[in-house]
Formats: sequence, C-alpha cells, structure tokens
Amino acid sequence: MFPGMDADPAVKELLRVSEDVRAVVVFDRGGEVSVSSLPEDEAAEVAGIADAMLAYADRLRPDCTVVRLEASTRQADIYVVASGEHVTVAIADPGSTPPLVQHDLRTLLAGEYALA
Repeated sequence: MFPGMDADPAVKELLRVSEDVRAVVVFDRGGEVSVSSLPEDEAAEVAGIADAMLAYADRLRPDCTVVRLEASTRQADIYVVASGEHVTVAIADPGSTPPLVQHDLRTLLAGEYALA
C-alpha cells in the first residue's frame, strides 16, 4: 500500500485481495476525500479529476446519471464508480480486467460506501 492517509479496513482489504488495484480514493461529489490509500495531495488531485470527469459525462448524457467511468493510460487503468454523492476511484495496473476490478469494488466497498 502507498504511504498516505489512514485507509479504513474496507479499502485495505480491497488492496489486499485485488491483484490489479494499486490505489483507492473515496470521496463525495465535489471532491471532499473521505479515505484514500494515497498521500493527501494526490488523493485530492485524483478526486478533483474524477469529479470533473463525472460532471462532464453528465453533461454529455443529460438524460441519465453517469454511475461508472473507465479510462486507460499506459501507466494505469482508472475505474470511477458513483453511487449518489459517494464516489470511489480505483487505480489499477494497466491491462487489468474490468469486470474483476468492478466486482472487487462492489463487493468490498458496497457496505461501507453504498456502492451499487
């Protein structure tokens, strides 16, 4: 796990059991970080970018609420899952398997952060 904020047990467990997930940031819409495995400044940056991505996606699809986004770079795969005002970002190894990462997010964080 990366040095940073004290991650709660659900986040620690996600990082332990997921072979692909390297970091997790949980925040409220608007960018207020509640828990992260990253240092505070990096977590705030990730939350800000993910929140902006969700807002932009909502503008692209005004007829529905965006609840999931994925992005891939050469360095990482990024998964953004929103449920109401709660958002979880998982940063995974490049080439990760989306269904497995999404399953890990839903299974381990559902109770803690009301993810669907």
